[in-house]
Amino acid sequence: LVDAVEARYPGIRGYLCEETGRLRKHVNVFIGNNQIVDRVGLSDSLAPGDEVFIMQALSGG
Repeated sequence: LVDAVEARYPGIRGYLCEETGRLRKHVNVFIGNNQIVDRVGLSDSLAPGDEVFIMQALSGG
């Protein structure tokens, strides 16, 4: 998934993943209505026609 997004949007991997490849804590990824389960290996499968939503948590005061 991240490889496909990186191919389309070069440089986005650094915003999504830590240096270890793990998804950053403030980033949530959904496939359809379901949040991905594997935040380390990012092995959740995609089917043709699936929609992927990437959300970044925001905070501040």
